[in-house]
Amino acid sequence: MSDPFRLDRKVALITGSSRGIGLAVAEEMARAGARGLVLVARNAEALEEARATIEGVGAECLAVAADVTSEEDVERMVAAARDRFGEVDILVNNAGGASFRGQLKDMRPAGWRKMIELNLVSAYLVSRAMLNAWQERRPGRVIVNMGSTSSLRSWPELSYYSAAKHGLVGLTQTLAREVAPDGIRVNLVCPHLVETPLTADFRNGPRYEQLVADIPMKRWGELEEVSRVVRFIASDAASYMTGAVVPVDGGWSA
Repeated sequence: MSDPFRLDRKVALITGSSRGIGLAVAEEMARAGARGLVLVARNAEALEEARATIEGVGAECLAVAADVTSEEDVERMVAAARDRFGEVDILVNNAGGASFRGQLKDMRPAGWRKMIELNLVSAYLVSRAMLNAWQERRPGRVIVNMGSTSSLRSWPELSYYSAAKHGLVGLTQTLAREVAPDGIRVNLVCPHLVETPLTADFRNGPRYEQLVADIPMKRWGELEEVSRVVRFIASDAASYMTGAVVPVDGGWSA
């Protein structure tokens, strides 16, 4: 029997995958035997570096520079993936970020909308495009949305981020129910503080020690500890999991 934790013959498309968690997920999937990885991000130069990293692991890789808040870019990205690999089995909606902090009363509407589009609307656009590409019924396809512990609890001065990541819970669970009859699974992974470029301000800030102290396991997470969970959920080993919200947070949300 084949190993259900393997991703042999699978093709995965991962947004926001030029660095950080997205790149770590791509590397993990390549090590798990995925035959093709589609890396998506806005920075073409960073994408090429990521592509070289993945091909060094041994998987065929396509890099597509695209803005996942643009419907036109998203359609082009999905078409490019299908042209290269024929089919995509796994979608990881990882694109997101928190580029500023502040109280809600001080936030400009334009900045709020931009961050909601990046962290929530992009997952809708990419999932919709992929579902429309998956016209025929074929069990085994998976969507993994990347949330945050901001999907579970609030972070002061990051209201737009908490709103978007809470929104991913509703999107994930509703979509999971809609597409379950087609054999498609949809789950949400919620990391806490992991050492990535996104968390640099926290690591270098005055509250770093308190942030560590608030985690029951008394440490930040590592990229591999998140990517291995994503790999599991994307694999056939998790074939009865859908609509799940999975914290990867050292016990913080407990």
